[in-house]
Amino acid sequence: MTPSLEMPGRPKDVLVRGAVRAWHVVFILLVAYVVAEVAATKLTQGLDPTVRGQLYPLLNGSINALIALVFVLIVPEFRRSLPILFAMPSSKPRATDLMWAFLAMLCWGYGIYLTAFLAPLMQVKPEWFTAMGFHDTMAPLGARHFAIAFGSVLLAPIAEELMNRGFLMNLWIARWGVWGGVIASSIVFGLFHRQHALFAAVMGFAFALVYLKYDSLWPGIAMHAAYNLLVFDPLLGQVVWVKNHASIQDLSNWIPEMIVAVLFFPVAYIFWRRFRPTR
Repeated sequence: MTPSLEMPGRPKDVLVRGAVRAWHVVFILLVAYVVAEVAATKLTQGLDPTVRGQLYPLLNGSINALIALVFVLIVPEFRRSLPILFAMPSSKPRATDLMWAFLAMLCWGYGIYLTAFLAPLMQVKPEWFTAMGFHDTMAPLGARHFAIAFGSVLLAPIAEELMNRGFLMNLWIARWGVWGGVIASSIVFGLFHRQHALFAAVMGFAFALVYLKYDSLWPGIAMHAAYNLLVFDPLLGQVVWVKNHASIQDLSNWIPEMIVAVLFFPVAYIFWRRFRPTR
């Protein structure tokens, strides 16, 4: 059963009946976004393009998350709702359920999104190679990469799940119902991921269903952190994002992603059967 905002013993009245409105959350996200963009740009100026391509998104995400978390500590309604949002899951998460959820996210991000959207885009706009996150080689990794990646793997999942699913989605559910809150918050989550808006919006939808099933942010944060870790270049990121610029239009570059894309449909169906809201 999908948890209700009025669920006995776990009320979210502190948040939904307080002075905070959804547009306040969006404003905070916008402030964090602009400051992080400017700061990350300044801090990575003059670096080798390959190094900058790796450091910029990690640094941007870490700064963005820190700013959002500072706002959470300042606003009383946010602060008082934390014990509710970070409560233990209302039902014990099953490893198989979480496995299917994570596989669905991987098949979307490393399969459908890449083959159905980025591969065709590279056919018509190969000059967007770097802008879309691809790079020819993997830069040597140093301590700063791992320090910033720590923020991307730990801080960003906590801040993004808290702001988008914990605050924004719950506020919109209280006003528009479950599907209104899920869809609207997923769209906003996507828009703040710039050129990868479509990718992030679908991921946001999946994280929303995970949150609704367990009435807790912890399972979504764990999967969000695991996904961000895999994006890091030494892991799956090296397979996906390191490609030959000169031959990016050759479809043979996309064979692993095509295989993963085929798996998306059965995996997504199983995920939906296990996580779809029942009301």
